[in-house]
Amino acid sequence: MNLIRLLIAEGMTPRNRLLASAFVSGVSSAFVLAMVNMAAGEIAESGREEVNWLLAGLFVLGLVLFAVAEVFLISRVCAGAETAVDRLRTRLLGRLCRADFEKVESMGRTVFYESITQGTQTLSQNSQYLAIALRSVVLIAAILVYIAYISTTALILVLVFTLIGGAMFGLAGQRLNARYADMMKEEARLFETITDLLDGFKEVRLSSARSRDLGQVFGTISQSATDIRVDVQVRAFQQFILGEVAVFFLLAVVVFVVPLYSTSFHGDIVKVTMAVLYMTGPIGGLIQTLPLLSAAEAAAGRMLNLDEQLAAIAEPAANPTAAPMPADFREISLRGVEYAYAVDEGEPSFVLGPVDLAVRRGEVVFITGGNGSGKSTLIKLLTGLYRPHHGRIQVDGMAIGPDTRRAFQDMIAPVFSDYHLFPRLYGVPTIDPAMAQDLIAWFEMEGTVRFAEDRFDRLDLSAGQRKRLALIAALLEKRPVLVIDEWAADQDPHFRRKFYREMLPALKTRGMTVIAVTHDDAYFDVADRRLHLDEGKLSELAVEPGGAA
Repeated sequence: MNLIRLLIAEGMTPRNRLLASAFVSGVSSAFVLAMVNMAAGEIAESGREEVNWLLAGLFVLGLVLFAVAEVFLISRVCAGAETAVDRLRTRLLGRLCRADFEKVESMGRTVFYESITQGTQTLSQNSQYLAIALRSVVLIAAILVYIAYISTTALILVLVFTLIGGAMFGLAGQRLNARYADMMKEEARLFETITDLLDGFKEVRLSSARSRDLGQVFGTISQSATDIRVDVQVRAFQQFILGEVAVFFLLAVVVFVVPLYSTSFHGDIVKVTMAVLYMTGPIGGLIQTLPLLSAAEAAAGRMLNLDEQLAAIAEPAANPTAAPMPADFREISLRGVEYAYAVDEGEPSFVLGPVDLAVRRGEVVFITGGNGSGKSTLIKLLTGLYRPHHGRIQVDGMAIGPDTRRAFQDMIAPVFSDYHLFPRLYGVPTIDPAMAQDLIAWFEMEGTVRFAEDRFDRLDLSAGQRKRLALIAALLEKRPVLVIDEWAADQDPHFRRKFYREMLPALKTRGMTVIAVTHDDAYFDVADRRLHLDEGKLSELAVEPGGAA
């Protein structure tokens, strides 16, 4: 069972303590029942309505033991489940940070949202039901032992019919679990469609055909998800009703069947009937918790499966004894680098390269080319996100491999075209407030945003202003190489001119190496070199003097 495996693997309260508390809970509950039956039996036999203080005291003692054991069991299971969820969630995020970028990119975002957010929420909400189920099972076992003490015949018949009912209940549960899995898949598709709507809201609003098509697809998936959820709920209630019918059937067995096989049972029928009635509580609790545990079981399975997937695609750990990157590198070079995207058999594959390129420290290099020419792929190779299928990347002759890739990436501050603007500058231990303020002023953002401690005070800005903040954040990292992809595309003409004519030369003067993907042909003369891509082939074009003033 994935849920149990998750809780045990993540260090929940030791099983011996949990089982001991469950045992005490079950035994004390059966003991309370026995005291009530004994007191009722004494009154029935003697005809006197007197209080047997010994039995009353034992009843209170059993009740106290039951309550203490119940509280310990449920609180420990809930706390252990929350701890297990926290540990697994933290490990998943850690594995995600260390996973191979290409493989994570191919998996898509939905699986991570579904497992790390929805999965953990489902486990947290339903973890207490595991304790209730465990307690219910122990109580049922304790009551069956008590029934065995009263009548072996009654126990055998009750067990037989309980096993038959349990088998039917389990079969219904298997079908329910299968439908739960179908429901999770449909909800993942629904989440993906909602993400398309939110991320592409502008494009949807500007195309009635796209809006109509997306609405139809969403409606179809939503209806399918609704149908499956209704089916799941119906099956869950059917399972619940089946359990209740089984309990009533047990009572019928005690009253109508057991007397046929035991001539002396008439004296114990009330005790056994009361025990079976007492057993309806934990059976009902177990029936109610199983559908919820099915959801938690499915969530635990998805999270454990994702954990295994991420572990399988983890990048090799860096060798701590590997030589560090040169503190003042001279050249980053690509030698015979090729990269090809995986495609289905028989389909043509886009191939970048072979690329032979050397970028010297302090250069401003522009990369140009049409859509689909390979610019983004080259940027991902230059930043170490993609590994070349052939050839090698070097820094001052040192090959970039598993032991040095992290150190190489630590040299680069990127602002991708699909950048994410972090409100807090993670991973930058010390930030000079004066430098941050100077950059904000340089980027003409004074009065619009402030930098306090380790974060910007607002992000609700225009696209161009957000890109300015992203570049400010990159510069605050003080890395020697800056890689930007179509950064100036969202800037107004004034600031675009300032960026090319003032900022890039200033960054070059500071010794920073700038690699920029751009289409701004009016400013190509700012670059020291211009590299052009056409259908995956790289060539170097001459930089013509002049351009926009």
